[in-house]
Amino acid sequence: MGNQFLSQIIYLGCILAFISGCAPTATNESGRVPVAYISKPVDITVDQKIELLFSEAQQLEAPDKALLDVAIMFAQNGNLKRSAESLLLVNTDNIDDQLFVEFSLISVELNLQFNDPTAALFNIDNQRFLDLQLYFGQQYRRRVLSLRSDINAQLGDGIASISDSIALSALLENNADITNVHNKIWRQLATQTSSNLQTCQDNADKALAGWCQLADANRRYQNNHQMQKSQFAEWKAIHFNHPAAIVNPSWFKQSLNHSSPSQIAILLPLQGQYKGPSSTFLDGFMEAYYQLYQQKNSSPPTVRIHDTSSLTIEQAYSNALEEGAEMVIGGIREAEVKALMNMPILKVPTISLNRIENEQSYQSLNLFQFGNSARDEMDQISDKAWNQGHRSVFLIAPEQNWGQQASDYFTKKWKARGGRVVSSSLYSDSVKDFTKFLKPPLQIDLSEKRGIELRRFVNSQVIYTPRRRQDIDFVVLLGYPDRARQIKPALEFLYASGLPVYSSSKIYNGIQRSDLDRDLSGIKFTAMPWTFSGHLSAELSSDTSMHTAYRQLYAMGYDTFLVHRNINNLQLEPKMPLFGSTGILTLEDGIVKRKAQWGEFQQGNARPLNP
Repeated sequence: MGNQFLSQIIYLGCILAFISGCAPTATNESGRVPVAYISKPVDITVDQKIELLFSEAQQLEAPDKALLDVAIMFAQNGNLKRSAESLLLVNTDNIDDQLFVEFSLISVELNLQFNDPTAALFNIDNQRFLDLQLYFGQQYRRRVLSLRSDINAQLGDGIASISDSIALSALLENNADITNVHNKIWRQLATQTSSNLQTCQDNADKALAGWCQLADANRRYQNNHQMQKSQFAEWKAIHFNHPAAIVNPSWFKQSLNHSSPSQIAILLPLQGQYKGPSSTFLDGFMEAYYQLYQQKNSSPPTVRIHDTSSLTIEQAYSNALEEGAEMVIGGIREAEVKALMNMPILKVPTISLNRIENEQSYQSLNLFQFGNSARDEMDQISDKAWNQGHRSVFLIAPEQNWGQQASDYFTKKWKARGGRVVSSSLYSDSVKDFTKFLKPPLQIDLSEKRGIELRRFVNSQVIYTPRRRQDIDFVVLLGYPDRARQIKPALEFLYASGLPVYSSSKIYNGIQRSDLDRDLSGIKFTAMPWTFSGHLSAELSSDTSMHTAYRQLYAMGYDTFLVHRNINNLQLEPKMPLFGSTGILTLEDGIVKRKAQWGEFQQGNARPLNP
């Protein structure tokens, strides 16, 4: 390596060391031990100088060490794409063991940044890297455990990720670092299904079993902070030597002393076309209410219901305050939510039952928007499809308002990240033959026309098989089960059986019907937890004969009770989720967001999937 090149490397290394700080030995607030390679872009001039070094490195006789140095510099300056490109040029056979460790760590970190946990697992399980781990000191062992935890989290193996974090916390000495890791463990446990928490209580790893026992008890009393406090005290008395008993997650210190409102008002239209939806929502809300009522140390609120059928939301809100409401829930119509957003002051915490999809520059600090918005699930579908390498989509959605909104949002999201919407088709209730409906967007009709022309001018005996267009990577199919059962077979008939198909939670109503759903086999969908047995600590009792939309409204009512009991905690700990029946719930910028689980139809039966 030339002296001039070496001096340039050292000079830029000093700049980037100043920018990024020294190699960390402590955890950050997310519970990770950072690998000190990757940061956000900070200096375009530095990036240009690294580009020059990249070009010079490729001209060297033995370029591998220089290329690795350049890759690290790119990453430290936030240019992850160029960092990955530099690493691809490194021949690991030509670098010593110390450099190979650095190469492996930055490779894994980049894999995680690019949401490619499979590649990250391949790199961290490289035999050479595994052999070298025998000689690692504490700092490297911490980094590897932290990375393994993140790899398993991205692969969807939450329990394995938690086990790695438990092992990491055992290597830490500073209480602040241990607390950060314990906070991460507690957040991860909050996203596990109840059946997972119950199963892992029998794990041979006593530390893991203890964590799961604590999380399971806490989950059963999500609406009852007094019982959560009591359960924690009992657990600590038995598990006094457990790491979580010695260094408590911050949540227990910050979240169990909040009081819930003693009187709430629910504003709903109880007459006309909204009577059915409002009544269904209330049924779900009251199921959660009575579950709390039957528990020890419970303090259910007084509930007053205000009919907004003939009142403006502003008047109903004013009436609720006059009656002493400490929290307001409602309204459910989009116009009512807009009216609440336009009110200059909301005197008490207010949970709306709908979300305004267009961006708003301002809303009251006391307004929390919650609803079965399709936006969160469209984000999940977009992320999953993109991470699977898909880039060109065929969108199929109903003409109903929710279908158009979901389709428009997905289109905007997909194009913004560089994807292509090849075709977008909205179907109406009048469509009876989806084979005929889907021929034009799949260009089967054009292919058939070419076949007719071919037989006409070449040979009438020519056997010609029509072909669909070949520029589609995957399909997003939105709709309720009855329509999806017609669309999926039509796609297969039209030579699109090989295309991956994604859908939303509306495609499954929680009832296994293998006889009817066999035609849905292969579809992956975002699933609400209530639709899978064992995911909740107590199954919902909604009427199985109800339409999917109504069953989801029932679940939303149930979750609204959960949100109202925990709104203070959601504000205090925005990263700490609630495991609800409609999804994993978090609060962000005044909006309660849902993260659904994943399911897949296999031989007609809906099965839960890892992310």
